[in-house]
Amino acid sequence: MEATVTETERWLASFFERQGAALDQPWEAVLNEQYFDLGLVDSLGLVELIVGIEGELGARLESTHVQDPRFGTIRGLAQIVDELAAR
Repeated sequence: MEATVTETERWLASFFERQGAALDQPWEAVLNEQYFDLGLVDSLGLVELIVGIEGELGARLESTHVQDPRFGTIRGLAQIVDELAAR
């Protein structure tokens, strides 16, 4: 059974939608997929994503977070952001 979608995951999916990303399946189905592989973000979009996370979610991402293997998926990135928010 798939875990419940978190508020952070919803925010991230909404970010990608605002950037013009379109999927042929529900967002819940791709939470564990690499968003670069899905074409949801490019290098400029990644910068905008980080700025958005820091500005709207209040999580300060460091280079170690970007290098974390979880960073490349919506679910993994949401976990990193939620861990930072819990500090």
